[in-house]
Amino acid sequence: MDDHNTSTMSESEQMYLLTLAMLAEDGMVPPIPLAALAHARAIQPVSVNQMVRKLADAGLVSYLPYKGVELTRDGKMIATRVLRYRRLWEVFLVEKLGMLPAEADTLACRLEHLTSDDVADRLAQFLGDPQVSPQGKPIPRHEDAPDAAAWITLSDAPFGRALQVMRVDTDPPAQAFLAAAGIRPGGMARVQATGVDGELLLDVAGRRVRLAPELAVQVLVLPETVPDHSVSS
Repeated sequence: MDDHNTSTMSESEQMYLLTLAMLAEDGMVPPIPLAALAHARAIQPVSVNQMVRKLADAGLVSYLPYKGVELTRDGKMIATRVLRYRRLWEVFLVEKLGMLPAEADTLACRLEHLTSDDVADRLAQFLGDPQVSPQGKPIPRHEDAPDAAAWITLSDAPFGRALQVMRVDTDPPAQAFLAAAGIRPGGMARVQATGVDGELLLDVAGRRVRLAPELAVQVLVLPETVPDHSVSS
């Protein structure tokens, strides 16, 4: 991770990076407005400005005046690492200790800052290498793992099988359109049919969504074995 690692960062610094990553994951297209970051962190804008400057000086975010802030490569690596810790703990707390997802998320938010890569790898192995959190969010894999090898485009996905959306490689307007339809990283979908022109008919959280072939090839998915209730028949 170059010159940066989670052990030398404060919890507050990690949380800013994590919040930026989660806002983007939820469909907000970077650069993220500072007002949106302040709202998500429940912090005064002046404090956000100070932290953003500090993170920018460290090379973890880039700030675009009047537009917002986005993670750099190093910042994204740290955010992804901490997010992996959190969601692994969520799985453990829900599946092994029987906690409710909301309770698990609160406690996992504290545990993530005390976790190392070695502990996370051991935890992942113990849990059977889960790929989705109890709240349906993707669990990032170890940065050295070939996690993307099994990803396929939505246009190549098998019929009737539950699919986890891993990445959307398209422009911001198309990303916003797809996110509004429920097609975003962490979401689930199922291909029901293909039209003559290549248009896909999808089941996304119980809704029927038609997707043009030029968009389908830009959505990367991972075929999953999931409970029947996660994607309706």
